[in-house]
Amino acid sequence: MPKAGIKYGPRIPAPDYAKIGEQAERQVLKELGLERAEDLVTMARPDKLLVKAWDCLQQADAELAAYLSDRNKALAHLWFYEQRIGLAKTAGLQIITYRQVLSQLLYGDKKRPQPANLTNEELVQAAEAAGVERVEGAEEQLLATAPIVYAARMRRDMAVRYMQEAVFALSEEPYGWSPDRIAEHAGVHRDLIYKHRRTARQRHGV
Repeated sequence: MPKAGIKYGPRIPAPDYAKIGEQAERQVLKELGLERAEDLVTMARPDKLLVKAWDCLQQADAELAAYLSDRNKALAHLWFYEQRIGLAKTAGLQIITYRQVLSQLLYGDKKRPQPANLTNEELVQAAEAAGVERVEGAEEQLLATAPIVYAARMRRDMAVRYMQEAVFALSEEPYGWSPDRIAEHAGVHRDLIYKHRRTARQRHGV
């Protein structure tokens, strides 16, 4: 997010997120026992798909818990303390998400807009006043963690969708499972099943 009056540091080349995304998709399909996404249509055992999708989702959440904070700290350091440009692309983020990450670390509120037209020195002062951490080796840390976070988010989004489809299939005939039975089978709270069933029904126009 270039601003007038700031002298920017050099761009950091972005990893190949298209390739990372393809690898993440293949990994999810493999974990779910599917060759292609289209195979879901002929999936004969939604009860098994449900459990596999939940396992995949939990694994992705574990990786996000392990690496997301370090990625965000590196992003904040590189913007506030080094004023590096193009960081959203380097991290594989949409610009609005990138801004939300910085606002969360600066204000504790991702929706609060950052002040405009700050100089390099004022950016540093704002970060120091907010307690934004300095990160030694921030560029290396960003390049190490951002691809992991990107892939984990993709895998999580895919797993959620497949889990929703499994919930939908189990809710319909010939299964006709209740949300309580589906929740017990997956080992999750029934509120999550209700949420997934509602989303899947909307997607299917039911």
